[in-house]
Amino acid sequence: MSELAARLRNVRDQLSRLEALTRDDPAAARQLVTELTRELNQALDAAEEQDGAGAARKPEEPRPPRDPIEKCPRCTLRGFTFQEGTIRESATRAGHYEALYHCMSCGYEAWRPL
Repeated sequence: MSELAARLRNVRDQLSRLEALTRDDPAAARQLVTELTRELNQALDAAEEQDGAGAARKPEEPRPPRDPIEKCPRCTLRGFTFQEGTIRESATRAGHYEALYHCMSCGYEAWRPL
C-alpha cells in the first residue's frame, strides 16, 4: 500500500507542475499529461491486481446444513431432507444460496435458503 501511496503523491505533485506548465509551456504540459496518464494507468492496474487476487476467486459454495433434516412445512413431520448436490445461488437474493429439500413423508419439494 505504501508503494501505491508514493505513486499517488508523485502524481499529485506532477499535477501541480502541470498546472504551472499549461500557462508557460503547452508542449511540455502535453508531455507531462502523457506521463501522468501512463503512471495512473500503471497504478490502477496494480490496484486491480491487488483487489483481483481476492475478487478473482469465485466464492466457495456454502457447506450443506448441519442438520439435513427439518420439519416439513406441508405435513409437519420431520422428513424434509436436504438433497445433496442441489445448492444454487438464490435467484432473488444475490450472494445468497439455497438448496432443494424433499419431504420423505408427503413428497413435497421446495428450495430453502441456506
